[in-house]
Amino acid sequence: MAVDLKWPILGIIIPCILIASLGYGSHYFVFRKHMAVDDQIRFQVYLTMVWVSYVLAIVTEPGSPPKNFEPNQGEWRRWCKKCNNYKPERTHHCKTCNKCVLKMDHHCPWTYNCVGHGNMPHFIRFLGWVIFATGIVLVELSKRVIQYYNDSDLPSYLIDKSEMIAVIFLLPVDFFVLFSIIILLIRCVKDFVFKGMTQIEVWEMDRIESQFHTERMWTQIRNNYFKLHGKEMPRLTSWNRPDRYYEVDAREHDSLQENGEEQERVQGSSNDNEVSAVPQEFTIDDLIFPYDRGIWSNLVDSLGQPWVWLWPWGRPKGDGYHIEKTEFIDEDQLGLPWPPDGGHQDVAVEEPDASSMVIGNRTNIKLLKKRLDPRSTMKRSEWMNDSGETLDDFGVDVEAEDTDDELIVRSR
Repeated sequence: MAVDLKWPILGIIIPCILIASLGYGSHYFVFRKHMAVDDQIRFQVYLTMVWVSYVLAIVTEPGSPPKNFEPNQGEWRRWCKKCNNYKPERTHHCKTCNKCVLKMDHHCPWTYNCVGHGNMPHFIRFLGWVIFATGIVLVELSKRVIQYYNDSDLPSYLIDKSEMIAVIFLLPVDFFVLFSIIILLIRCVKDFVFKGMTQIEVWEMDRIESQFHTERMWTQIRNNYFKLHGKEMPRLTSWNRPDRYYEVDAREHDSLQENGEEQERVQGSSNDNEVSAVPQEFTIDDLIFPYDRGIWSNLVDSLGQPWVWLWPWGRPKGDGYHIEKTEFIDEDQLGLPWPPDGGHQDVAVEEPDASSMVIGNRTNIKLLKKRLDPRSTMKRSEWMNDSGETLDDFGVDVEAEDTDDELIVRSR
């Protein structure tokens, strides 16, 4: 995701050179000789749409919170130290744009702009038009390669050398661009469509999953729950308890039964909160992400109504700082704003040693691997996902990310 360019303007120049080379180079050297006039005109229309969507992705603001914004009750009270303003949900301060960005997805070096609420449709349209146009180029250039192979027995003077050189140069470049943009589009679309998440929120969920087993995270969550609800957090239960019971495999389960320890664990689990802050019957799958409203609603929230998806100036739904929640939010056992720990790592709790992972005569290997992962004790500003990405790699100004967030407590 992260590309650090010495001169940021190269992030605009390089795509422009690629678009012009592939579009106009292919047309001049190949299409005008082998493609019907109507098809050439249509291709130029598609190429124009690439330029239009690209320019709009560059110049359109992703949106920033209004001055003197005040969070609602039950939300994180997140103060931006650099904008001197409260940040709405899903908002982050971009280190490059030097401003808070509504529903920030990432900072894109190739548009020299943040991708957020206001310009996500332009960014997705740009990717879509690039894939469509480069797909046409790939097909047409591949036809020429096949023709060269079929004409391999002909004298060389019958083959247009300039055209062949152009095909040899442009075909691999086109394939590289097409493949790269497809990967980027899939990564963006699958997350905000199927999960309702931005790239930063996917990273945040991975962080929570990585530290889900730690005493420190759950101590912080319990503190947040008490602050918001004014009572101790109740016992959490899993929606799929039989399949996820204590995260032990079938062999460990059988071993416990053979040793007569299973019944003891079940009886003792009712007081698990007194022994450990980590719930014994609650998994990462039981967390309800509050902004996942279903595939269709996620699409509309990010790209607007379907009749504006191809319209160059189509806008997303909403204002970007009054966020609609999932209809299942009432089933959330935590009832905390996202993320439930607030990104806090300010509690000092001693983590259990390896002996706590011994069940009967066996060791919980899965939990042992999690505890041995150094990321389980990393602060949010340092944590990285499996791809090695940190918040900084998405463009987030880590220094501006407030570590003293507070909850606005509901009136009781």
